[in-house]
Amino acid sequence: MKESWRKYLPLTKKKGRSEARKFIVEGVRICREALISDWDVEVAYLTEEFKTSDHWKEFQEYFQQREIPYRVISKQNFRKLADTTTPQGILLIVAEKYPDLERINLSNKKFVLVLQSVRDPGNLGTLIRTADWFGVDLILLSDDCVDPFNPKAIRGTMGSIFHLPVLEVENLMDTLHILKKNHFFTLGASLRARKTLQTIRLKKPIALVLGGEAEGLTPEIEKKLDLLVRIWKFGEAESLNVAVAGGILMNHIANQILNRKKG
Repeated sequence: MKESWRKYLPLTKKKGRSEARKFIVEGVRICREALISDWDVEVAYLTEEFKTSDHWKEFQEYFQQREIPYRVISKQNFRKLADTTTPQGILLIVAEKYPDLERINLSNKKFVLVLQSVRDPGNLGTLIRTADWFGVDLILLSDDCVDPFNPKAIRGTMGSIFHLPVLEVENLMDTLHILKKNHFFTLGASLRARKTLQTIRLKKPIALVLGGEAEGLTPEIEKKLDLLVRIWKFGEAESLNVAVAGGILMNHIANQILNRKKG
């Protein structure tokens, strides 16, 4: 029992996470988001120091309410599971929640974000967090995107990973066909586009398609989309970071097709 943490060591690598369909979250804020969500938390690992911290009472209540077992392990062993250099002393083993795209109901989705070749975990985490803010219902990733359950990506989401489905798809062209079949208007961002974001009017449902940090969208994907737009440029920068561009685009789309929430 004392060494049960060792069986979760493979979850520190993408292959292990994919095979087990489980991942590790660490830190007070993101663990809290996981525990108040409806995701399945298998077990928690803590250090002795965490049990004497100001956070312990709050998390003890979560564990009792959800009947989640917890184990206290040494700092040395905790660091073998943790990704951060100065861990806060709490981590959770969480099971992936969402099935493949074929089992997702698209009829009640108004706003979908599709990402091609986004390989930086920080950018992906920021995009997920931003999508959560702007009311995106679903995020779809090409198979060459960084793993959304990469520890750095999870930290970048600030807990938003637990608020909306994020799925990897095998074939992006087929995915766009499925979206169009479900009446989604597919909109892509490209520096080569003639139309600007600020000149278009949109109706739901919308699928916003963004390319990765290096090349953007591939020509094959661009040809498949209903419309390409660019963002007005006022200065001399060659391009925008994909997470920044995504935020600008999502803000514009959300203002056109969604009702604002108070708060």
